Amino acid sequence: MGKRVLLVDDDPAVLYSIKKVLSQQGFEVYALESPKGIEDYLEVCDVLLMDIRLKEGSGVDVVYDLRSKGIKKPVVFITAYTDFENIVKASKLGSVEILKKPFNGEDLIKALERAINSQQPFLDACKEEYKVIGVSDAMFEVFKKVGMASANDLNVLITGETGVGKDLMAKLIHLNSSRKDDPFVMINCPSIPWDLFEIELFGCVKGAFTGAIADRKGKAELAKGGTLFFNEIGDMPYKLQAKLLDFIERKSFYPVGGTKEIKVELKLIFATNKNLRELIREGKFREDLYHRISQMEIYIPPLRERKEDIQALINFFISTANKDLGLKVMGISEKALKKALEYPWYGNVRELKNVIYKAVLDTKAGMIEDLPLEEKETKRTALLDFLDVYISSKKEEELSYALEELELAFIKKLLEKYEGNKSKVAQLLGISRNTLNAKLKD
Repeated sequence: MGKRVLLVDDDPAVLYSIKKVLSQQGFEVYALESPKGIEDYLEVCDVLLMDIRLKEGSGVDVVYDLRSKGIKKPVVFITAYTDFENIVKASKLGSVEILKKPFNGEDLIKALERAINSQQPFLDACKEEYKVIGVSDAMFEVFKKVGMASANDLNVLITGETGVGKDLMAKLIHLNSSRKDDPFVMINCPSIPWDLFEIELFGCVKGAFTGAIADRKGKAELAKGGTLFFNEIGDMPYKLQAKLLDFIERKSFYPVGGTKEIKVELKLIFATNKNLRELIREGKFREDLYHRISQMEIYIPPLRERKEDIQALINFFISTANKDLGLKVMGISEKALKKALEYPWYGNVRELKNVIYKAVLDTKAGMIEDLPLEEKETKRTALLDFLDVYISSKKEEELSYALEELELAFIKKLLEKYEGNKSKVAQLLGISRNTLNAKLKD
């Protein structure tokens, strides 16, 4: 394996430390503070180690320029920033790794070895059109996967709680793909009655049923050449899943009442806020369908697990709210920001945006001094207070049974409230009646 590395970074301290680490591991390192003259050095090097953000522009753009000239050396990008546009463009290039500073020497060496051994092809980029906010390490990983997902036609499953932005990520995959000039069509699974779902997806021909007075194209045909996005696929009725599986495998279908098969070429993206593996265990979701829709999986963490993003999101929402509402709010006070950082945001980014817009309307100008969170925060605090008392009352050896005890107590309370109606309680909990009976029996 080649051991010659061309390192480009405009920070002399970074150049020195990386060169020292790699030299100790037997690498021969050529270090540059700018991309000037890079082509001459690449002739004798095996891999390019490139900083994404340079004083003289973007390292990603430098690599695209090299590719346009036919220079195909493998690349590993390094960066101190979670910059959506550059992370996605770098991921689409097929670089084996994008490392976020600070990183350790072992991770760097492994990334360089993978890059040298893989020689992945580089793809064309497209302009990112949506503003995406995220500075956390978690979103850094999400952005990389969005870039990879946009560079191929594998089926993508996006998971995460309600409000984290699964539909936005689906749209961004489309906009950064080679299909960006073709349609992006969404099917919102929970909003379509199960008996109309087949018509919604595949369309129908004139006379197929009473009221079918003309041919109607389904969303699968409307998305031809582009991207078809199934939002909340976990809510699709089991009886329809076999037909969807057949469509995914064959990329063809018959309109309801039709005899002519229609073939479509498109990318498929799916999203859910549910645990599909749990639904499979409960007999609510087909395992074979799960494996077909999750060739690539992107998990978007809840906002409470990436609090580094909260301030950046608040500043962005204040700016957009000022534009939308014609107001002049300057920012948020330290007190209000502290409150936002301590709040659990169970509604995620969607809830945060709603709260900030309300706060901007209340403030109109100057600084936001408070956020409208009191009622919800009180409810959450009461629950946390209960858990504190509950945990403190248990011995360590008793905690292994705590989850079962809490679950049983919760189920019993629901049964009391709904007068023993197990079907109702099972529906509220999102489980089958058989599962509920099994939990009570256990």
